[in-house]
Parts: sequence; C-alpha cells; structure tokens
Amino acid sequence: MHSKKWMFLLALLTVAGLLLAACQPETVVETVVVTVEGETIVVTATPAPDAGGEEVAGGECCDVYRVGIYEDPVSLNYWNYLGPGSSVWTSYVLSGYAASMYTLSDQRFDFVPSLATDLPGDFVQEGDFWTVEVPMVQDAQWSDGEPVTAHDVVFTLQACKDLRLTQNWPNYCPDALESVEAVDDYTVKYTFNEQPGLGTWQAGVALSAILPEHFWADTVANARTFIEGVEDPAPPEGVEDCMAEELSAEDATACEPYLAALEAYENARMTLYEGDATGSPTFGGYVTDQMELGAFVQRTQNPNYYFEGAEIVEYDDGTWMLIHPNGTTYQLYGDATGEETLRYTSGPYAPNIIFSVYGSQDGAFLALVDGEIDFVFSPTGIPRGLQEQAQNASGINTYTNADYGMYYIAFNLRKEPMSYYEFREAFDILIDKEFVINNVLQGTVFPMYSVMPPGNGFWHNADVPTPYVGMTREERINAAVEVLSAAGWTWEQEPVWDADLQDVVPGVGLTMPNGEPCPELTILGPGPAYDPLRATFNQWISEWGRELGVPVESELTGFNTILGPVFIEANFDMYILGWSLGNVAFPTYFESFWHSRNDTAITGSNNTPGLNDPVYDAMCDEFMNTNDLERARELVFEMQVYLADMRPYIPLYYKQVHDVARDNIIFPYTEVLSGITDAAGFQTDAQPLFR
Repeated sequence: MHSKKWMFLLALLTVAGLLLAACQPETVVETVVVTVEGETIVVTATPAPDAGGEEVAGGECCDVYRVGIYEDPVSLNYWNYLGPGSSVWTSYVLSGYAASMYTLSDQRFDFVPSLATDLPGDFVQEGDFWTVEVPMVQDAQWSDGEPVTAHDVVFTLQACKDLRLTQNWPNYCPDALESVEAVDDYTVKYTFNEQPGLGTWQAGVALSAILPEHFWADTVANARTFIEGVEDPAPPEGVEDCMAEELSAEDATACEPYLAALEAYENARMTLYEGDATGSPTFGGYVTDQMELGAFVQRTQNPNYYFEGAEIVEYDDGTWMLIHPNGTTYQLYGDATGEETLRYTSGPYAPNIIFSVYGSQDGAFLALVDGEIDFVFSPTGIPRGLQEQAQNASGINTYTNADYGMYYIAFNLRKEPMSYYEFREAFDILIDKEFVINNVLQGTVFPMYSVMPPGNGFWHNADVPTPYVGMTREERINAAVEVLSAAGWTWEQEPVWDADLQDVVPGVGLTMPNGEPCPELTILGPGPAYDPLRATFNQWISEWGRELGVPVESELTGFNTILGPVFIEANFDMYILGWSLGNVAFPTYFESFWHSRNDTAITGSNNTPGLNDPVYDAMCDEFMNTNDLERARELVFEMQVYLADMRPYIPLYYKQVHDVARDNIIFPYTEVLSGITDAAGFQTDAQPLFR
C-alpha cells in the first residue's frame, strides 16, 4: 500500500535528519540499510537509548503530577483552542482532549491507527468523486461513558465545514473534502471532490480532531442560526479589496452582501469558540475539571480512557506495535525483528495533574528547585542561568533535544510600508541575527535562515540563500540604504556610516515611494519576563530600524495580549513570535501560514502576514495535492527559497530545547523532537513516584 511505504520511508528519513541536526550534542551514529518494496534506502541514525529506565529515585507509583506554567490558558473550549485561542498554554491543559481516527507514532512519527481499525485502504473513484471508508473500533468511550462513534466524526467535520472554522481547523476540513457520512455507527465514509494528496488526507483529514456530539450539539446548533439563509461569503467581482478604508459608493454597495456574510460567519464561529466547556467529556487520559485563573488548573484521571494499559513497542526494523488490553494487536511496517527501540505501557498513572500558574519563569523554576512541583513547561526555552540553577540543585534531571520550531518576525503585507518588497528586504539586511545570538545572547540559540528548522532533515533546504551573513554593520546600513533608494525612497537626511565614530548617523524624514512620510510603526512581542530572547531581538531590530530612519518602536506586552491583534483582528505592523511546527512527517504549515486562502483578515486562519502570491499559491497547491513524496520534497525546497525572498516572515532563530524535571518522574522515553515540553509533559504516560 502506498501510504504504508510513504510513512515508513518518511519516518526513517525524518529521524535521521532530526538526530543529526547541527544543534545536537555529539553522539555516536550508525548506518542502517533498509529495503522496502525492492528499494534500498540507506539512512544514518542515532541508536535509541534503553527503553527501560524503570530504576529511578523515588518510591511507589503514583503521586499527583505537579507541574508549573507561567501563563494562564486562554480557554478550556477545544474548538477555540484549535481556533483563535491557540495558545501553547491551552494546549498543555487540554492535551489528549480530542479523539482521532489516525495519529503519529512515538519518536518515529509513523502514520498509525488510533480509532481506526487499520491503515486506510485505497481511494475509490465514484464518478467525479474519490471516496474511502474507514472502520473504527466499537468499544471506545468518552470520559462520561458515552460511546465514541462515526456520528462524532461526522458531527465534528461537518461543523468545521459549515461554520468555516479558522486557524488550525481548515487543515481538517479543506475545500477538497466534499462530505463525511456515517455508513453505520462505526464506519466513516470520506468523499473528496478530487483525488486527495498526502497533505490533504494523511497529514490533514485523517488526523482530524473528533469531539463529542452529545455534549456540543446544542452549541453548534446555536452557532448555525447565525448563518441560516446566508450564502457562502465570496468577494464581489471587480472590487480589489472590500476591507479597504476608502471605497467608492459603488464598490461599497457591491461589498455589502459579502461583508454581511463575513459578519454572520464570524458571529457563528465566536458563538462556538465562546461556548461553555464546563463538564465537557474527553477522550484522552485526563479530564480538565477545575481552573482558577492566575492560580491553578486541575486534571483528573479519565476512568474510560481507551488506551489505558496498552503496550507500545517499536523495533529497529521499523515495526510499530500496539498491544491493547482488549486482546487486539496492531503490527505495522515490519516483522518485529531485531532490537526493541521503545517499549512502554500507557497510563494514566497519576490520580491528578495540578498545573500551578506562576507569574514568571523564574517563579516556576524556584518552585521546581524547592520541590513544590515535578516539571516546568518551558515553551520559550530555559535561560542559561535558570538551567544552571536547576542542574546544580539536587534531585533534578535535565533532558536535551533538537527543536522543531522557529522564532520569527512577521510583516503585515496589507499595510504600508510593510507591503513594499524593498522595505522587508531592507529589514532582512539590517537584522544581524548572528550578532544578537553570539554577542548578546551568548550562543544560547542558533541563527535560522529557512522557515524549515534543520532539525527536520528530510524537509530542510540547507541551500536557502544567506547573502547577508558576515556583513559588517557599515555594509548592512549601506546596502539597506541602496535598496530603498533604488526603489524610490528618500530621506531629509540620509543615514550614513561615520568612520570616525564607527557608528551610524541615523536617517531623518524617511519618505515612501508614494510621496507620503513613513508612518510610525510598532513591533509587537512578548516582554522580557515572558521571553527575554524575543524581547532582546525586538529591541535590537527596532533600534536598527530607527538608524535607517524608520520610526519604529518595540511594543513588549503579555503573550495573550498579542493574540487578538495578530490572530483575530490582523491589525498590526510587525510582530515577533514563535511556532511549534506540529506534524513532522508532512509540513502542512507551508499551506496554513502563507497560502492566500488562509488570510487571517478574511478567514481567521493562520496566514497572519496576508501573503497573497499566485506563484506561491500554485506551488503550495501542488504540494498539498501530490502523492509523490519526492515531488513534495522538491516543492518544499522551492517554497523555502521563495519565502526567503518574499519575506512574509524573516526567521530569526531556533533552539536546542532543554527540559528539567524532578528525578521522581519516570517518562516513557526522553528522546523526542522539540522535547518533553512539546510532548505536553507526557501527562498520560509519566509516572510520578511518591518520595
């Protein structure tokens, strides 16, 4: 089956790439020769550590799992979490909430069944449509004891389509998904209006979140009332931008139905996103049942967790195996020969998980050192001082892994001057990321030049051009002035390099090519208490911009405060944030972040810069629709080069991630791309021993 071959090869190549990333510590490697369907594949990979690890400090299992966070979750509503409330802090307290038909395996990211009973069969063409039927297990329950059925699958995806859900949802219900139906209580039929590619099916719809219809049906019904009788919003022909501040009377009239439809759909979505999640049943190991903002969140064991007691085993021949307590065994991708690389038994183990909310990262780490908590979630990374403090304390372990994320500055291409290509190019020239990282941040992170982290070696294009690396400050300011001048920008006083002072004499009175003065601008970003790394970059970039004559200031604020202007209103100039990039096996974020159909201002999805480029869209469409893995890889390489030139984002840095935990915590494994924090602290499978 093509899907088996694709996921197996991709998993091998991905693991080889992530383990050999430049940021990794020195390791011993071995060469593995694998033959799949007559093709010989040679990969180099780091041997996995012992899968055991049962002997650690501590006593009997299992105590309350006490963890620290330093920002409140945005919501306990999972619809909102995958929508505009997509905060990393929310992801931790809702980890495992939703069910899914398929998932990705531990460590190797193989495409494996979750509620489905096997890998999907081949698509069947039925007239103009392509269909596949997927049987699902018949003994899974939500935490309240209600069965998980095909009707939950249909309910979730239909709500996603009908309400045009935003942000992360469109990947689960793309336009290509014509319909979803329950053939019976435990069989789902997916129908596409074109043959779906890897990005649409295996990396999209097949991994879709599934939510309980019996709890959310009334909320979804209330949301639908806003769009009854409303046609799908489509912009009128002949009007370039209905969102423009100044429209002719004729264009304004033509835009009225479109804008009214947009408002109706927005009201419908917000009704769902703001729905009360109190008492919502979950599928995963824990139910989030208490929250006091600024204080704590409590999660309690789900007595009906379907995979409790399931044994997960992986072998170095590529085999993935799940042995379920109900007697079912799944074995995929190999013959279970050779050495075991992973074996653990799924929980939940801790009776409760308590998230304590601290006002700062320092406060959370002090609580860890003092033994008040077992683990600190560190999505922003751990400053060297805190890391050393934790390492020097007794009873604390540190775990280091390659990161699968990026930190970047984004430009709002809907507004001047960010819409000018040469403006973004000038900023790219000015941003001396090597200086900030090496001289200011003391090498705690690594400069990033492509929007694909090098930790994912299969998809990373190491040949993305880096023309400004090594430039002196004098060369940078001169090159930036040259770029702007050539495009028609002028100054009352042009910035110049003073050889005697060895410094820049800042520009004054910068005027755009349209003859208007460059407006005052801000760069949004988290403050130093939340993330000193991003705050540092923000201040340096703002300073360099002012030297060029751009009236720009840093606006450092709380993380949750940034979400509104960036992800809901799309009303910003520039911002600095970071992404944890999700699906390692197939990087659908190239579509989510930059395809024009995902413009945040129009659809509420994740194209926050508002990039609208037909050339990029065409590459992205082919990438999402292809079933040829090598062609998909070629396209991702091309898109990395194209984005480096268009600069909706300028990537700044990536990290080597460190996690710290008390030594009474047994994790199922500790070698994981992006670290234990990104794995939500292994809440279901971690075993906190009594001390």
